[in-house]
Amino acid sequence: MTLVLRSRACQIAAVMVTFLAVAALHRHSDGLWFQGDAPRHAVNGLFWWDLVHALPRDPVAYAVRYYARYPVIAPVTYPPLFYLVEGLAFAAFGSSPYVAKSLVLMFSMVAGLYTMTWARRWIGEPAGWAGPFLAFIPGIVLWSNTVMLNVPATALGVGSLYHFRRWLETGRTTQGLAASGFAIATLLTYYPGGIVLCVLGTWALVGGRPLRFDRRLLWIAAAALVALLPLVAALVLAPVHTSRQLPTVALLTKRVTWTFYWRALPDVVGMPALAAGAAGIALAAWTRPWRTEAVYIGSWILVLVLVLSLLPARDPRYVLLAAPAVVLAAALAIGWTAQRVAIAPAWQVAVLVATLIAGGWSASRIQIPQVSGFGELTEYLHQQGLADAVLYDGAYDGLFGFYMRASDPRFVSRIVLANRLLFEAGPTTTFKWVQKSSVASTDDVVTLLRARCGCRWVAIEVDGRPIWIEGQRLLRQAVVRPEFELARSFPIAGAGDRRVDLYRVTSVVSPVPTVDLEFPSLSNRTFQGVVPITR
Repeated sequence: MTLVLRSRACQIAAVMVTFLAVAALHRHSDGLWFQGDAPRHAVNGLFWWDLVHALPRDPVAYAVRYYARYPVIAPVTYPPLFYLVEGLAFAAFGSSPYVAKSLVLMFSMVAGLYTMTWARRWIGEPAGWAGPFLAFIPGIVLWSNTVMLNVPATALGVGSLYHFRRWLETGRTTQGLAASGFAIATLLTYYPGGIVLCVLGTWALVGGRPLRFDRRLLWIAAAALVALLPLVAALVLAPVHTSRQLPTVALLTKRVTWTFYWRALPDVVGMPALAAGAAGIALAAWTRPWRTEAVYIGSWILVLVLVLSLLPARDPRYVLLAAPAVVLAAALAIGWTAQRVAIAPAWQVAVLVATLIAGGWSASRIQIPQVSGFGELTEYLHQQGLADAVLYDGAYDGLFGFYMRASDPRFVSRIVLANRLLFEAGPTTTFKWVQKSSVASTDDVVTLLRARCGCRWVAIEVDGRPIWIEGQRLLRQAVVRPEFELARSFPIAGAGDRRVDLYRVTSVVSPVPTVDLEFPSLSNRTFQGVVPITR
């Protein structure tokens, strides 16, 4: 029994099994439910793989032409590393959302393995069972089954923290290089993931190891500069988007700024884990052998929350990197108790199995949405006219766009978004939502559709809620005119009482050879006469 509790092989197997079991429990979801980021993270993988294959002389012009055909990509607002791996996976296994979801699941396993390795090294060999329990943390369950960048960034961040701490203790070059490599990969995966650098900086002060400026350090610095190139490109190409990410005095003086993530932690990591983690840090701080561990884990959580609090954009998932730290802190509490309460190995195994079962039951109760119906819509459009352009209006434009691009490898379909043609709605220099209509009547709608859209189809989401944007209201009034006919309605499951009404333009539609593009939420730059990408 003691061997089972201390076995590295058993713990590694348990990490794999628990994460796979949780994924199996939520296999109904394809991971694209979160609008509008998740499907864009999927379609970005297709875009970056196409970009690598094309190797254009002007990548910006290529991206703009690609956007003119599929206006659901976001090549500037996110760095490319995850997308390149995702594109390779799509090329190998097909353009399925489950391929992207499986890739995120692999990253979650990496986070579990590093949590296990950390616990074995600095808490005790039996504490390695903390790794499997990471799979049951609510935030990990939710986001490891969703095509988002938070879990990949968490896995890479934990790897960087682990190797950096080993470098602080041993001074071995290989550990320093590994820590730098993981940190660079984190920055190339998710810009907010760069917050891990703040934790590393804090630990460098705590660890007190002096830096030696040799050739290796210069190579690391050069690699870090290369990793910053996507961020520099974002600053240049999307200054409006960048400006709203900066903190203001008004933000820093609000109480919610400093309390938001502390209040979000119970939902992200679960109250039992959070309570055990808080107890573990407190108990370890009063126990000399584990005081250093309390400092490292406690500063990990504290620095992460404080730095995130400075950013105007807020979401509980941003603090997901704290989940491994909380699990490790909970392992401290269990280890502290085990040293003082004698329990027979057989009973320890029984308790371990029982808690694993309880964790699996808890993970099974977490609701992960599944939004479906867009596959049927895109299949119908391709059957009726593969090379036709379609105007789409609705909150799930990302999902529609992914399925359109995934089923169109020859680049013959084209999407036009109503919120780019008929109106604009979204943030600009701040996160305050603004709107602007480009039409004042149904005649204006019909004129724009003929002159600037070239769309034979109009797809409109209907969810029963009142329409508050003028351009959307006029579009819905326009499609009841004789120039349009309702072709078919497609129910959308998993998104409330929602359907997509597909209208056919009854008159002859002339293709539009070029389009004009603006990106008010990213930049003030405009692109005139853009020819959609072809293959």
